[in-house]
Amino acid sequence: MKTSDVSFGFPVLGLSADNDLWGFPDLRGLTTCGPQTLRDELQAEMELVDTNGHRWVVRSVQRIGRAGSLLGSLLSWKPQSRIEHDLDQLGDLSLGEVHARVCASMKAHPEFWCEPSEFETVLPRRLAEVQATKCIAEIHEILGLDTFEAY
Repeated sequence: MKTSDVSFGFPVLGLSADNDLWGFPDLRGLTTCGPQTLRDELQAEMELVDTNGHRWVVRSVQRIGRAGSLLGSLLSWKPQSRIEHDLDQLGDLSLGEVHARVCASMKAHPEFWCEPSEFETVLPRRLAEVQATKCIAEIHEILGLDTFEAY
């Protein structure tokens, strides 16, 4: 199935193959990326989890056009592309399973969440904040996840 075939509940979490976290507040954020994303296949095998716990895996990404105006693309040093994903639907995740996956990602890349000198103090608090969320959308709010628009 294609991205356009899915009625996502936004925001959507992205759990990449390299154990990084991404956030997509809306369809535009999900379907817009910079040149590095396509060149380095940064979204390959990334899992998408929507606010309802529905989950898909990205099998491939195709550029379908330019995001924004031609003038904007010409003036930008990182022109953005409009993309579409080929997706396979996976089984849903419970909120507890999402908490576990997000926390595992944060532990795998603690430098994304705090300074090395804060690994023992700040990181445990950030993990506890994630565990205390009552819905997937709250995870986006407390972590301020990035999209692929700049990459």
